[in-house]
Amino acid sequence: MKEEIIKFLENNPKIEKILKKDHRSYVFTFIYQNKLYVYKEPIEKNTRKWQRFLAIFRGRESKREFKQMQKINSLGFKTATPIFYEKNFLVYEYVDGRKPFINENEINLVVEELKKIHSKGFLHGDSHLANFLITNKNEIYIIDSKFQKNKYGKFGEIFELMYLEKSLEKEISYDKTSFYYKIALLFKKFLTFLSNLKNFIRRK
Repeated sequence: MKEEIIKFLENNPKIEKILKKDHRSYVFTFIYQNKLYVYKEPIEKNTRKWQRFLAIFRGRESKREFKQMQKINSLGFKTATPIFYEKNFLVYEYVDGRKPFINENEINLVVEELKKIHSKGFLHGDSHLANFLITNKNEIYIIDSKFQKNKYGKFGEIFELMYLEKSLEKEISYDKTSFYYKIALLFKKFLTFLSNLKNFIRRK
């Protein structure tokens, strides 16, 4: 299938929908043999010299994202099904889901999914609300994840829940009395300070 789709893409196929097109990435959907797929090209990471240097040791972004999708699916969580990757792009099956979430029940499903990830010893890696999709069957799909083993224990779990809560702009239920929460809160304030400092320097 890989060779056939590559030839199909080389012939300027009809783009169903452009999902993203900027200096960072180019993402669009296309139909091949009556099935909807996604083409994703991480432009920034393909062209920046530092990212290309790092790719020598850890592989190209498209390869790493392909492997991430395989890992997430193999662990019993849901994400898009990867089809293949090339040096500069990735192709995967389209997930018919939506975001953002619009009611309390859907938000609770996201929180429970994140806690399930934690219970198996992993971190999402970027637990912003926008990095989850929900289908019409109320299934939660993980997207744009840096899925990884949790090396930070309770601190890592709390920090991800805190990050999700911020993206929701409303409180969610988790332990906010523990030592780990207090450390995570201090770390969050430190990261905010660094971000503000960088923005201030750039404006100078």
